[in-house]
Amino acid sequence: MIANTLAREFGLEPHEVEVRIGDSKLPEGPGSGGSRVTASVIPPMLLAIEQLKAAIQQSAKRQPVPGSNAPWREMLAASPDLSASGVRPEDSRQMAPGIQSPLKQAGFMGWIFGWMMRRFSNLAIGAGVPSSVQIVEVEVDTWLGHVSVVKVHTGIAVGKVVAPALAHSQAAGAVIQGVGYALYETREVDSRTGDVLSGGMEDYRIPGIADTPVIDVHFDQGGFDHVLGGSVGIGEVATVPTSPAVANAIHHATGVRLTELPIRPDRLVAALKGRAAA
Repeated sequence: MIANTLAREFGLEPHEVEVRIGDSKLPEGPGSGGSRVTASVIPPMLLAIEQLKAAIQQSAKRQPVPGSNAPWREMLAASPDLSASGVRPEDSRQMAPGIQSPLKQAGFMGWIFGWMMRRFSNLAIGAGVPSSVQIVEVEVDTWLGHVSVVKVHTGIAVGKVVAPALAHSQAAGAVIQGVGYALYETREVDSRTGDVLSGGMEDYRIPGIADTPVIDVHFDQGGFDHVLGGSVGIGEVATVPTSPAVANAIHHATGVRLTELPIRPDRLVAALKGRAAA
């Protein structure tokens, strides 16, 4: 994400950018969670890039050739080592129509939560909240209780996509993870000792290639102009709708509503028998 953004601003290729993270000698970054990484990293990066561009223009030993198709590449080659930094500002109060601050919607409790996040997590919550919707098609074997997820259409509103290949991979992987959560994955615990009995892949079922549906990913890249850079994080929002969408599709196909995950064959068969008895 960082490499793509900087490369785009300077007309470079992402592989030409060396990104250094994960070292205590470097500036502290945000925690990787809560769908907030992109919204936290990109704004100060864009501000730092503006400062760096100004410094390069002032210190370059020669200006690019008129009509050059790579002016920044030429000026970088003709500039000394430089550094720049930026700090993420507050989101603009001028929000897009229909977008409201989630904390303001929560009223007094939202104010308390916002204060606690600032005080203890150094985190300011703006209105850059992503959202998603999913449509799932399933096939259900009503004799054996097996469920196959055939197709998943996922629409995700996250503003400008910074790294398209990464974003698409994350969204598709999130769907697969959600299918596993809905149909297969369960942690078995010894009730006497508390030991996890399904601690390895021999005993813990996750989706495989044959379980993976056709996945259509669509990104809605508008609506976040009030956030510097126009982007918010994908993260958790990509996988949250999958399991309830699978459960809803099973209900639509069979008429039974299961409320316990995973939706195992034995549970589905028992529910279908109960429906028939009723």
